[in-house]
Parts: sequence; structure tokens; C-alpha cells
Amino acid sequence: MDAVTTVRWLCVLAQLGLTTEVLATDSRTKRSNNQKTEIVDQISSSNNYVYRPNYNNQGKPVIIECDLHINSIDSVTEVEMEFTAEVTLHLTWRDARLDKQFKNFNVEFVELGAKKMENFWVPDIFFPNEKRAAFHNVMSANKMIRIHKNSLVHYTTRLSLTLSCPMNLRKYPFDQQTCSIKIESFGFTKSQLSLKWSNSTNPLLVKKGMELPQFQLVGNRFYDLETFSKIRGNYSSLKADFFMVRNINYYVIQMYIPSLLIVMLSWVSFWLNVNSVPGRVNLGVLSVLTISTQSSSVNRTLPRVSYTKAIDIWMAACLVFVVAALVEFAIANVLSRRGSGKGMMFIKKIIKLARDKNRSTENSKGGIKPEGSGVRHRDTRTVKDTVVGVDGSVQVPKCQHLTIEDDDTKKTSPKKTGVVYAFYLDVASRIMFPLSFGIFNLVYWIYYLNIMNDIME
Repeated sequence: MDAVTTVRWLCVLAQLGLTTEVLATDSRTKRSNNQKTEIVDQISSSNNYVYRPNYNNQGKPVIIECDLHINSIDSVTEVEMEFTAEVTLHLTWRDARLDKQFKNFNVEFVELGAKKMENFWVPDIFFPNEKRAAFHNVMSANKMIRIHKNSLVHYTTRLSLTLSCPMNLRKYPFDQQTCSIKIESFGFTKSQLSLKWSNSTNPLLVKKGMELPQFQLVGNRFYDLETFSKIRGNYSSLKADFFMVRNINYYVIQMYIPSLLIVMLSWVSFWLNVNSVPGRVNLGVLSVLTISTQSSSVNRTLPRVSYTKAIDIWMAACLVFVVAALVEFAIANVLSRRGSGKGMMFIKKIIKLARDKNRSTENSKGGIKPEGSGVRHRDTRTVKDTVVGVDGSVQVPKCQHLTIEDDDTKKTSPKKTGVVYAFYLDVASRIMFPLSFGIFNLVYWIYYLNIMNDIME
């Protein structure tokens, strides 16, 4: 019985000790929470923290350490030359005035929400290359301050930024673009506020696995700057660069392959008969219009720059080849008509009508016999010019025989060399056009793909 009683008493003592420890922990937690609330209330109700640290000490600037996390880069627009990014900005600085707030409390840190931050100083940061910006307010304002016991202040906010990004499109779509985010103090000079990237492992953090619609993010860099202004003074600033290489798969499928096929389609006219005028004309004109429309649609998505882009060279070359194919048909058609005289038929009819009218006039005077049913005839007339002298003598010259031929009934065999020359031109074009276009493609793709490989390296 004594052993059983002893065990019971030990169990009761253990339960009492556990209960006491739990109550003590709850008490410490409540006391800590009360202390945090008290510290937050003191900081938010005080007007001492409205001014920046070291406000009265003009020779000692506030050092602001910056971390920038890139959550996403949503779009890069060539027409507006801008890009949109969603970022989380972390700023860290020390405020020695906060030491007294933690002296009598056993608290490691406290947080200030968006409403409690109204009377607390934060750096006047802005983005010089910003076009549009917005804080995130769902479900509440996405910003907070965490104050540590060692007077270290962490400020975090979430932003959506639309920033300008000057682009050089000479190598488009084989280009690389460098877009930047600039951070600067708006009102405090370098002697009052100094910005620098934090000493962490990677102060510029880009979300892993982030994919862009048209670009591939190949790298980034960050560095400190100093902005000089004659009016405002010298300001501390930060800059982060993002290196993006354009993906050409979309452009190969949507622009290069269709235009290549249209150029090859225009070569079909070289295999058509030179007398197939409607078919060859329609094929050539439709090829020219299609290339022109495609070139316009490409330039519609790009800014109106004054220099020539790589895609402009391609489209211009395709347009030259399809126009050359149409001009080749025009030359072949003229050559084919030169031998048969079809091109002069209208003029010949006019000459024939005028000649027939003259003959009808002469026939009415009895000078020339009428022609007989398309039979070639020769009319010989004796012309006698009698000259009577002053003394009454008469001189009769020798007879001159005039021969008049009916040219319209003259039978000649027309030359057919024009059709042969047109055929030879088509045969030569079947070889020269693909060969020339192949050489152009070889030079074009080798040049720009080497540039792209250099950029990737």
C-alpha cells in the first residue's frame, strides 16, 4: 500500500508542476503581448518619429539598405518602350531613438501596420524612370514596419511598377534589351540620406522559374549611383539592370516562314506558259500585296523609329523578290509578242485604214487600177513631164516607171524568236531566283544568329 500511495502522490505533484508551468507561460505571453501593445502605442502616438533619424545631426546621413525582390515581369511593350514589374521592396535602417522604448520591456521586436505607420518616418523613395505605380491594397495595405530591440527598422511594401525602358531595335527580333529599375531619394541629399544595396547574399532576388511571353531573362546586375543636379544637389541612388534576350520562335513561325512561302509561291509563274497572262499577273500581284500587308502588320506592333531593323531588311528583300518575279513576267510577255507583231496590231490597223482611204481617192481619179481580190499586183505608170521653152521648143524627158505594191497583201513569214527568248528567260529565272534568295538567306541568318549567340554567351 505504501508504494501505491507514493506513486499517486508523485503523479499529483507532476500534474501540479505542469499546470504551474503552463500558467506561467500564459502569463509571460500575456505580459509580452501587453508590452508589445504598449510599445506600439507609444511609438504611434509620439511625434518624435515623424522626422528622420539624425535630423539634428546634419553631418551624419541615414544609411538605408535596400533589398529588391522581383515577383514577376508581366509585359515588355516595344511601342511604348516600357515594362511592367511586380516587386517587393525591403528597406532597413537604424533609429537610435527607439532604444528607450525597449529598455523596460523584454520584447525582441514589434510590428507596425499600415494604420500605425502614419506618424512614423519612412524614406521618401521614388523611381525616376517610373511611368505608373500603385500600392497593393487587397485585403489591406501591403506594407508594414518591423522594429527590433537593437533599434533596427525593417520596412516592407509591395508595388506594381510600369517603368520606361529605352530600346534599340536595330537587330529586332534578334535583339537584347536592358531594362532598369532606378531607386532614389526625392528630398534628401546624399549628406542626409545614403542608399546602398544590403550586405545580404543576393539583395536583388528574381523569382525562380519566371517566364516572359517574348523574352528570356538571362541575367541581372545591381550597383550604386550618385545623381548630380545643379538645382537639387547630389542624391544617392540605386540601379538594377535586367538583361533580356528575345525569343525568336514566335517570329519564325508567324513572320519568317509565311513570307518565305509567299516568295517561293511567286516563283510558280516561271513554270507557267508565257501566254497564261491572267494567271501569272494574278499570282504576281497577289504575292506583292500579301508581302506588303504582312510588312505593315509587323510594323504596326513597333514604334516608328528612324533606323532600319533586321525585320525590315527581311521584308524588303522578300518584296524585292516578288516584284522582280512580276517584272520578269512583263519582260517575258513583251519578248513573246515582239516576234509575232501582236504588239503593233492596233497601229497597223490605223495605217491600213489610212492607206485604203488614199487608194480609194486615187482610184476615183483613174490613176491606179483597183486591186483584185487580194492578189498581189504591180501597177506601172509612165510619167511624162513635158517642158515648153520660150522659143516654142518642146522637150520630152525619159519615161520613169513607178511601181506600187500592195503591202497589206504581201506575204512574209513572221519571226518566232521572241517566244523562244521568253522561254529562255523563264528557264533562267527558275534557277537564278532561288539561287539568289538562298544566298541572301545564308548571309542573313548566319549574321544575325551569330549576333544572338554572342549575346547569350
